[in-house]
Amino acid sequence: MNNTPADLPTDFYAKVWYHYVLAIVFTSFTVFCAILGPLFLFDMLRPADGKPGTDAGIAMSIIALPMGLLAMLGWFNVYSRRRPLLRIYREGIEINVIGASSLDRVPLIPPLARVAWAIVSLQGFKKQVGWIPWSTLRIVQVTGLPMVRVMVIEATIAYPTFRHGERGARIGECVAFSEAVFRDPLDVIASTILSCHNDLETRNRLPSLRDYQKSRG
Repeated sequence: MNNTPADLPTDFYAKVWYHYVLAIVFTSFTVFCAILGPLFLFDMLRPADGKPGTDAGIAMSIIALPMGLLAMLGWFNVYSRRRPLLRIYREGIEINVIGASSLDRVPLIPPLARVAWAIVSLQGFKKQVGWIPWSTLRIVQVTGLPMVRVMVIEATIAYPTFRHGERGARIGECVAFSEAVFRDPLDVIASTILSCHNDLETRNRLPSLRDYQKSRG
């Protein structure tokens, strides 16, 4: 391998633009309903026909709540994706799993139902950092049809946990990323991971996790 640290990609970021769009749209709807709802409800503002707008006020006030939750979820997704979703180090791979839901692997669930469950269960607001040592990496493959492809990583994945002041780890065996979440093509990410995994010399030229932790203080 002739790659050097300068030309070997190690940080792979998420697409964020559509989360920005959703967050802005739902925030606008929330503000609109939250302002006009009480105005209609308390008869400070009336519809064009001059009749009391109590029903409209109640409806808009109720709609403001789910719209506000969707706006919060949108801004969380924007904020949590500032860091790379996947980062390659000399010692292994760091992954960020954002908004994973217990329904993700259940087929035939409507998208709206998935979003509703992610909000109600608070799983949509959850972010987990996982660590994959090179020695535990088993499989990296891209599967599926075009536009709906998935990159599957099978390895021993340690997710740090903190309970009652004690530090531990939850162990996973597999993680999957869809084509839609990354800026870079999945083929590029998978080939980079495999190149580093299969070539010790390339791996030794990568940034060290310890150096990164020291730089963050």
